[in-house]
Amino acid sequence: MNLGSNYFNDYYHALDRGHGTLEPSDTPPSDTAEAVEASSLGPQEIGTGTNPMQHQVRSFEAKIREGAGKVEFEFMGQGKTNSQQPGPEAFGMREREDIRGLADINKVKTSVHAAWHQGGLAGMGREGFTEQARQQSIHEISKAIDFAADTTRGGAIVFHTGEWQRPLTELRGTKEKGEFEAYPYETEKTPIQVVDSQTGDITAIRRDQVLHEPKFYTAEEYEKKISKNLVGQKDRNGNIVSPDDWVDIEGNAIKREWAVSDDPDKIERLFDRVPVWNKEKTNFETERREFDYFEKEAEKLREKGIEVKPELLFFKTKLADQVSQSKGQSLFYAYDYDRLEESRNEAEKALEFYEKLEGSLPEDEKWKLMRQRGFDELGLIPPKNVSPKDFLKEKIKNYENRMRHIHESSASADARAKDAMERIKRVTTVEDYGLEKTADSISRLGIRAMKKTQKHPKRYDEPLFVAPESWRIEEYGSHPDEFRKIIEASRNKMAQQLRGEGYSEGEAKKLAKQHIKATLDIGHFNLWRQRLKAKEGETPEERDKRFNKWLLKETKKLAKEGIVGHVHLTDNFGYDDEHLTPGEGNVPMKEFIKNMEDAGLKDFIVEAGSFNTQTAMPDTWALMGSPVYSTTRAPTFRSMHEQHFGYHNPSTYIVGAYAPSNEWSLWSEVPME
Repeated sequence: MNLGSNYFNDYYHALDRGHGTLEPSDTPPSDTAEAVEASSLGPQEIGTGTNPMQHQVRSFEAKIREGAGKVEFEFMGQGKTNSQQPGPEAFGMREREDIRGLADINKVKTSVHAAWHQGGLAGMGREGFTEQARQQSIHEISKAIDFAADTTRGGAIVFHTGEWQRPLTELRGTKEKGEFEAYPYETEKTPIQVVDSQTGDITAIRRDQVLHEPKFYTAEEYEKKISKNLVGQKDRNGNIVSPDDWVDIEGNAIKREWAVSDDPDKIERLFDRVPVWNKEKTNFETERREFDYFEKEAEKLREKGIEVKPELLFFKTKLADQVSQSKGQSLFYAYDYDRLEESRNEAEKALEFYEKLEGSLPEDEKWKLMRQRGFDELGLIPPKNVSPKDFLKEKIKNYENRMRHIHESSASADARAKDAMERIKRVTTVEDYGLEKTADSISRLGIRAMKKTQKHPKRYDEPLFVAPESWRIEEYGSHPDEFRKIIEASRNKMAQQLRGEGYSEGEAKKLAKQHIKATLDIGHFNLWRQRLKAKEGETPEERDKRFNKWLLKETKKLAKEGIVGHVHLTDNFGYDDEHLTPGEGNVPMKEFIKNMEDAGLKDFIVEAGSFNTQTAMPDTWALMGSPVYSTTRAPTFRSMHEQHFGYHNPSTYIVGAYAPSNEWSLWSEVPME
């Protein structure tokens, strides 16, 4: 808008609907140094959230009176809710119609924030991953989707991720992993988790945990022992023997990569490895394995094109030792089984023979005949003062008891070995398992949002989309790389599921991208600030500058890649998610907002905290340099706001006896009822 002959005819207020945004080039210079240079964002692009602990209709009305052109309904209640913490389902059809009507009449764009849910979208609980916990999260978010379908004209349905915990030291920082740290020695002390892909059970290991395993001959070592060339030769199975291959007793190769194979035959071959016997100490040699050994082994496998995490190698090695131990116990117990079975059979034959002779011959003749049959050599002829019949029955009973003991002990050991073998095949990383579950959950929610949109296409100005939001940095999904993985995996899963419903590949991918978009909360990402390790000799100011560069680069990349569809503006000092007013913490807010705007994003919600529920939104408008109305001497929201009893008291408090006159109105020019 150019100020010219039509200037007075073009006069309008920044909160007016339908006139677009006041372009910064048309506005006077801001009276605040915090204005974002060349930003076109204002009251119609930057909205705020309702109070999650109030009745949403009343809170929505209040936000409209404050001049909000965009409002996000926020909920805290889960399950059966109450008046202090309501959930989406606490509001019936009449209230939903009221909300929709208020939004339409006042031309306010709305979105929805689902209640916080425990366990994330993968279903992580105290004991591990469960389908019950996962379904509960889906259930809570589905309530928000249905509420959004009834009250909005499309847009974001926000929910937190917060999937599972993992060490910050494993994440990529500004250049490489290890730049972030939750606390000193986190690398060694924080448990690294693996999961049973069938049961969802979690097992944790630590980097400072030491494992001892038997030392096995490599091909290079074994060929010296047996004085036979093995390395470079083809074994009986057609494998070329490498120097560091393990070998069986005949010198056939057992490849190291078989330790992470899904092939049960290859896993079984691991138990044919030849252990190193120490003649002098009369025991088998063992090797101490620290975590860095498995890191090196994982690197060797990566060079062969096999991606595997060191924690998997650690745990599979531990399970392999359990298999070997159980197999050894089984062999130990079963060693005498055949001999005992043979002895029992001979005792039964002796008893049968004696019973046939009973009553037909004198005792001396019976003894003679039994000796002739060789029963005395088997210890089956009792002393003369003992009944042969009772003696043989007792013998048979003892043999059977010993056989039963061997059978039960050996069978149990075999069962333990089999169970450990199965776990070797099933064990996987938490990320591989959890990401699959998270993607499936978000995909199902995305399809729900899609079908709600398709059911009433004329009702919506844009598609409803689910908008996962990263949260606590201790949990997976909070790092930009993890955040990207979740969105991409969820879109791929949704496209795959839509292909199964008959959609073409191109259409399925397009719909997945429309209905799954991330919410980027800059305050949440800023929590990485205090976990960035300082370099040697680096000042706090230099460290902050380095972090800001990383933060802006990563968030800009997410936006440019089309990952982000919705933005939350909050501030803090990098310790906790306090929801300070944008510009009041140490987030590089001006640069961030400009980057998001340059990426084409115009969907911003200012989330208020404990003490800025009525000031956060107008103060953010002030940060943007938005004028109140379009004149060359127009005041900004900051100047208007601060003129009313100081910075911390918004003009909406000036009512009743404090009003200058009956004609007085709010600075938003929304009349009081």
